[in-house]
Amino acid sequence: MNQFKSATLALMLVVSASLPTFAANSDYIITNDWPIQNAQNTLGIDGRLWVGNFGTNGGSLLSKSEVTSSDWFTLFSKFRPNTSFGLTGGLLDGLTLGEKQGVFSVGTGINYTDEGGVQGYTPDNATQFAGQDLYLFAINSAATSWNSTLLGSEHQVLLLRMSSGFGDGDPSTGLLAYDISGGVNEVVIGSGGATSVIAATVPEPATGSLLLLGVATALAFRRRKV
Repeated sequence: MNQFKSATLALMLVVSASLPTFAANSDYIITNDWPIQNAQNTLGIDGRLWVGNFGTNGGSLLSKSEVTSSDWFTLFSKFRPNTSFGLTGGLLDGLTLGEKQGVFSVGTGINYTDEGGVQGYTPDNATQFAGQDLYLFAINSAATSWNSTLLGSEHQVLLLRMSSGFGDGDPSTGLLAYDISGGVNEVVIGSGGATSVIAATVPEPATGSLLLLGVATALAFRRRKV
């Protein structure tokens, strides 16, 4: 009888250990009083506003200095999307009085024993955002999958590094405010002031990669001829 109880207890412990950890949520409020403007005219940009940061899962997030000094191809390829919203005329879809409220799923906290042991900079998987840096990435593509937004020749893009990062998922933290304004946040791609932010035209990463590949192939062919 005792052996049966022990076996049952062990099985229950194994099952409990294998249950998934529920993701934490963080309340947000995004203020979009001024339109995200097109670089070539005063019409607002249409497309999507992506929320996320940059780095590799199971590796490290790019630091602030790495993001601001990286080329656009690197940033596009290392973007980690959390969620996205539609943009119409430079304004977030579904705004109420210039604001949009909701919840970010920020995942579980990062284990301190991970690579480097630095909280927030060693994401194990694509769902971990708790306590990390937060960027707003506006692009004039309505595609809802980040990979498909890279198709095409060039895009109107705006990248803002927000002064407030992702919440830690603790309900007591309350709302985190993100103001779309170049006067409040750091503009990485584009330009901005206190009342407007201007997108920049950037080439699509795959196009740049193909150009670089073509140059490398031409050089290799030239060396072979020599």
